[in-house]
Amino acid sequence: MLKTESMVTDVLVIGSGIAGMIAAIEARKAGAQVVLASKGALGKDSATSRARTFGMHADQNIEVKGIPGYDDKPGKYIEDQRFIDTLTVEAPRQLQNLISLGVPLVEIPPQSAYDRGNSWRPSGSETTHGGAIVLDSLVPVTARMGVKALAYFRAASLLKDGDRVVGASGLLHEDSWLSIHAKAVILATGGAAGISKLTTSTSEVMGNGYAMALKAGLTLRSMEFNGYYAVGLPTPDGRYVHCAPVTLMMRNAVLLNEKGEDIVKKHLGISLQEAVPPPGVRFDWLPRAVAAEVELGKVWLDLTRVPPGEWDNLPERNWKQIRQTRVDMKKTPLAIMPMAHHFYGGLIADTSMKTSLPGLYAAGEVVAGWRAERAHGNLPSCLAMGAIAGRNSASEIVNVKAPSQKVRDEGLEMAQALLGKDGKTKPEGVCEEIRDIVYRHNSPIKSKDSLEEGLKKLERLEKQTADMKCQNLKALREALEAKAMLLTSKAMLRSALLRAESRGAYYRRDFPARDDKNWLAPVLTSYDPKSGEVTVRKGGKIAPSSYRV
Repeated sequence: MLKTESMVTDVLVIGSGIAGMIAAIEARKAGAQVVLASKGALGKDSATSRARTFGMHADQNIEVKGIPGYDDKPGKYIEDQRFIDTLTVEAPRQLQNLISLGVPLVEIPPQSAYDRGNSWRPSGSETTHGGAIVLDSLVPVTARMGVKALAYFRAASLLKDGDRVVGASGLLHEDSWLSIHAKAVILATGGAAGISKLTTSTSEVMGNGYAMALKAGLTLRSMEFNGYYAVGLPTPDGRYVHCAPVTLMMRNAVLLNEKGEDIVKKHLGISLQEAVPPPGVRFDWLPRAVAAEVELGKVWLDLTRVPPGEWDNLPERNWKQIRQTRVDMKKTPLAIMPMAHHFYGGLIADTSMKTSLPGLYAAGEVVAGWRAERAHGNLPSCLAMGAIAGRNSASEIVNVKAPSQKVRDEGLEMAQALLGKDGKTKPEGVCEEIRDIVYRHNSPIKSKDSLEEGLKKLERLEKQTADMKCQNLKALREALEAKAMLLTSKAMLRSALLRAESRGAYYRRDFPARDDKNWLAPVLTSYDPKSGEVTVRKGGKIAPSSYRV
């Protein structure tokens, strides 16, 4: 039997990336008692902690010219324009908030022709992850303010009293089950890039928030839109590390196929140095070009003709990545692979960060419909969402009664049913197979046949989970994660199968053109608890006039 514990608070924030961290701070400023729950150590193992830079750009409405085939139409990801307007106003305010909280941000001038103004980055981000610097600066702030930190809490289920969310439950330190009862919950669990075998993110970011939301009855949006990073560098231990843009922009750096062709010029008609700076090319079109060539053979990052002066100016942060390959890249080209990078889809929230479930707010990458080139960037947008969610959750629970502690805990029921089973299937093996399936069948280049094959593999794997070996709490943790990963993976692949067009980072080989006539609409994903099935449907069409150039 599991040992069970419980606690009560005003606001529960799940996730300690930038969205969760600032949400906890803002809710505490507003007078709420706050618990900040983190899957790992506070501020660690999040997408923010892996971010190379934390840039706050004055304007990212980048105009791209002369790139054949570039999709420069607005509304690329069926964005919620009111949402983007809100973040565009809030992000600069939160920049100043970070500075007032002691985060060492410095203003830097434009560094390329694509920069429209000065940007802000943490001091020291030349040598280490800028996102980690921001989070490390905020952790002591939360402690001084009285935010209760709860590390190594693996949330598995949202607690509901009728239609209202009143908390969450999960494994604590792998030795007990903890139920946290709250007047309001903020989901800031990040995306699901870690659900793929090769990822720029940590493997801990595997879509738990999406699975929890689906099981609680929420509808997700645009789960087919997953972003990629084109250049992953292999390491001797089998990992891949993503090659930072500055390295790729060195003079004479080139991506070559096995025929010695420059694949960027072949597919895009431009140089690698021109393809990297615009986010819409770097994350949408460049990964597609690499994936197309990887299907035919190896793709090489060739830096052997880079002039010595370029190497001398390369930041230490970039050298750290290169050294992990154990290859002298000044002399030897290196075979690369694309990597899963970030999500565009997820929970539906309004401009106050409320979801359709009373008591539940969402912030950060777990939210859908906010990414646009005219916003201030991914991390600043997540920062803005967290601040809004923190303020509103605290102010709107003033008249909310203390949460009931006598509610059904479906997560605990599932955990108790799993623990003690002596099956043949190892949960950790299921997790690894899911990562392989997602990487292969949810790649930058998709097709009907590949997506259907991936879904069949997931269905076969799901049947095996009924026979998982779960004799201890470590195995229970893996089993719970396997079930969450399966649910999120099915949402991703089924959404992708339904969208019969190509749009931004989403590319279908069998439907290569963008189709605003039929597909200027989101794909909506739901979960049926009785059948255990994930269902997808086409949402209502969005008027093109709602998009801004």
